[in-house]
Amino acid sequence: MNRLSQIFGAAIVIAIAVVFIVQFRPSTGPVQSTASSCAVEVRGSCISSVDFNASRNLLAMRAVDENRLRAMGYRRLTAEGLYERWLLNEDAERLGISVSDDELTAELVAGRVRVSLPADKIRQVGYALNLREDLIRYLDVRNRQTKKFDSKQYEKQIRNITKMSPTDFRETQRKELVAARMRDLIRARVRVGESEAFEQFSREKSTRTLGYVRFDRRFYSDLIVDTSEKAIQAWADVNKEELDKTWEGRKAHYLPECRVARDLMVEVQPAEAEQGPEAGKAAAKARIEAAVQRLKKGEGFADVARSASDDPSAARGGELGCVTKGRLSKPVEDKLFEMKAGEVSDLIETEDGFHVLKLEQIAKDADAERIGRLETARDLYIAHESERLAAEAAKQVLAAAAGGKSLEDALAAYLAQLAPAPAKDKAGAAAGAQPAAAKQDGNKSEGAKDGGQAEPGEARPPYTMANHPNRPTVETSLPFNVSGSPITDARDSTEAARIAFQLDKPGALPKDVVALENGYAVIQLKEKTSASQEQWDKDREFYTAAMRAAKQNDALIGYMRRLKSTIGSEVKYDQNLLKESRPAEDGSGESELPLGDEGE
Repeated sequence: MNRLSQIFGAAIVIAIAVVFIVQFRPSTGPVQSTASSCAVEVRGSCISSVDFNASRNLLAMRAVDENRLRAMGYRRLTAEGLYERWLLNEDAERLGISVSDDELTAELVAGRVRVSLPADKIRQVGYALNLREDLIRYLDVRNRQTKKFDSKQYEKQIRNITKMSPTDFRETQRKELVAARMRDLIRARVRVGESEAFEQFSREKSTRTLGYVRFDRRFYSDLIVDTSEKAIQAWADVNKEELDKTWEGRKAHYLPECRVARDLMVEVQPAEAEQGPEAGKAAAKARIEAAVQRLKKGEGFADVARSASDDPSAARGGELGCVTKGRLSKPVEDKLFEMKAGEVSDLIETEDGFHVLKLEQIAKDADAERIGRLETARDLYIAHESERLAAEAAKQVLAAAAGGKSLEDALAAYLAQLAPAPAKDKAGAAAGAQPAAAKQDGNKSEGAKDGGQAEPGEARPPYTMANHPNRPTVETSLPFNVSGSPITDARDSTEAARIAFQLDKPGALPKDVVALENGYAVIQLKEKTSASQEQWDKDREFYTAAMRAAKQNDALIGYMRRLKSTIGSEVKYDQNLLKESRPAEDGSGESELPLGDEGE
């Protein structure tokens, strides 16, 4: 009897709530607001700015950072969500799907209101907005004392948050509920069989580990490529058409005047900057002053720059090439264009550190063109030659490993027959060779610490085949699955993983090398693990549900694309409404987010 009374009592409460909703609807009247315009127009249908602002405020209800919302472009997200809501409602009418008054009332009495987002943003943006995939917001529509539905509290929430009358809000929620049912219907048609889920599970949970060797173009361009003028000219003679075409695009950087210069740059190191900006600058200044002392003692500028400069040009003895205005930072450029040929500058301070320049030549007109064409030829030649050498090295090591050698032995045999080029730079010093002033006890620099680390400003060991940061070495990847990226600088991030999963056993090699952003790699399968039945039994339910959710999301995205291409291709947005406002610099700008207090 008590159970029956409880059920009967609950039914009475719901009936009273329904009466509340129905009774207050016609008597409320519209909220006074500014004139409405069309936020979105689709095939002549107008989605009003009032509807747009209501949806925008509902989306932003749980957000705490207005700037983050603006960065997300949530105004456009609101408009695109309303566009998709219109499409789903149009398709629902075709399919005969609707929502009854009683169903709508039950949702509103429970405080459940819905919003719309573009299908392809529901997961990503919904999470950021504290929205689940059902896109439901909950309003506080209960009396705090009785804990029952309160029509006045409901009306207050609606007016504060959406600036709509309850009657208008009810109609927008009818459209939202229809759109929600359409999304549920599309998702419900997705099926995931256990065999399909297990196959995908096996692909994702199975892992591979690679051994690999990178052959980096920078290693070859710094140490191996013959950069003598004879070699460059020989290449230019054979590739005149390519050189002429590239020169046409570059000559504005040299003419009518350019300046051949070298740069010795010492930058503030992160570890130094941790002690404060002034301490960081002081440490950098001490290092470059020590380098300047070496210049004063008679060391060549190129030698000092090669061993003490932090600039990428250090490998070329600080050579900047022949530069024109607009290519260097302003303090450096201003000083360079004040100097006379042969001069060495005083210290030049910039935001990042300090520079010392040497101006070797002021080239004009024909001289500038001659130098420019030579530099262009040099750049093209080194790019082509380093690419060729890296590719040939990778193929050679791959062939040796395929012939039975270990990857380590194949690499060692290759490096043993590799010799650095004897090319000379403009200062006459062998490129990559150790400056005479820095030689002491074999590879140690004068004043260098144990391990080859130089004191600040002093010569450090120049790049050699043994210490170059991009020298070929055998590396081992972390375990990865089929969608992983075991070699981060591969041109195709998933190529190495795809190839690895085609190899049948540890030690197996592919037929070709892997292209990298700066060269090539040889890969070899090191370890292979497969997903176990025990893992599957443990994760079956969770994994199948996650896979189903992902496929349902894909199905919804695909469905919306089809609707857009058929019934909703003619869409127009009010661009003024989509502009994200900027807060005042003092933070006093008027907030455009909901003013209502949900907990009030």
